Amino acid sequence: MELKNKISLDSKLLLDILENMSTAVVALNDDNTYFFINIAGLNMLGISNKFPLLSKLKASIGHISLEQHVVNVSNENHSKMIRDFKFKNFEGDEKIVDCNISQAKINNKNITLIELSETDRLHSISLEQNLIEQERATREMIKGLSHEIKNPLGGILGAAQILEKSLDPSYIKFTEIIKKETGRLVNLLNDMALPATSIEKSFINLHEATEHVVDLFKFDLKNKDIVFHKDYDPSIPEVSTNKEQLIQALINLVRNSIQAIEYKGTITIRTRSESTYTIGNQKFPLVAKIDVIDNGPGIPEEKLKEIFYPMVTTKSEGMGLGLTIAQSIIMQNSGLIECSSKHRKTIFTVVLPIKGSHNE
Repeated sequence: MELKNKISLDSKLLLDILENMSTAVVALNDDNTYFFINIAGLNMLGISNKFPLLSKLKASIGHISLEQHVVNVSNENHSKMIRDFKFKNFEGDEKIVDCNISQAKINNKNITLIELSETDRLHSISLEQNLIEQERATREMIKGLSHEIKNPLGGILGAAQILEKSLDPSYIKFTEIIKKETGRLVNLLNDMALPATSIEKSFINLHEATEHVVDLFKFDLKNKDIVFHKDYDPSIPEVSTNKEQLIQALINLVRNSIQAIEYKGTITIRTRSESTYTIGNQKFPLVAKIDVIDNGPGIPEEKLKEIFYPMVTTKSEGMGLGLTIAQSIIMQNSGLIECSSKHRKTIFTVVLPIKGSHNE
């Protein structure tokens, strides 16, 4: 939707329209301080609750000033489009947007409107369609492998039960972890052989799943000096999903990050909500996002488009199935995993629709 130059509408109606737009919209006062930012704009700029006094902020996209562009539009009295505008938002994430700057009038007060459309997001939607097709093929492959995997899992479970009888009581907690996780993997394999419509879902707190995963990896850091950071948004509502499947997908993503870090590094688990998000061909007014961020060497650009395909790996070890399985699991739960990477910063993002937000 393009914002027309010199819009004149009742202020409440106009703000309601802007609030519900899928693109990010920023409105500025005459002195180039913030008058209004819609939810999509808050998400894109990474503002959230960090800057409660928006009126104190001068016009900018991230750390790049828009003042001169705004002045030009005001003086020339017409809209201006800036294509492929690159910037870092307030959380340090890189964005590429088309930026449309125009003038509006609210209660006889001149307002500058800035509309931001994320160009790389439009491109990713077509990639998602390909991933959905690929996910169907992956699930068929997993069905074929599940029998071969479940046999050794049965042996591990039996060995843990025998060990439990002869170990010192202080070590029993470790055999309990082995038994619990082995049972969870067997159930996971059984679930993945079912159609997506047969998956049992329940309302869960996402942070219970992320905490479970972080606790597991306290014992499995491969002798590396890795620190976990947690950046949670406590306001995210419960999400309807399969908890065991979500845990497994996150395990695969975190393990991928651990393998990517050569010796010393950090892994950040970040949760956020975001409005108006498209997954495949469905638009959701509200989604939950779980980011797994590592400061490893990064993924080569030529590999980014194919990392979720089976047998594709940038590492010397493994079969290249971890990310494939994680993507398949999340897609079974109506979600999607996205990835962005640059030197010393790779982000895997799990996107899940929040129950009741789908506009069917």
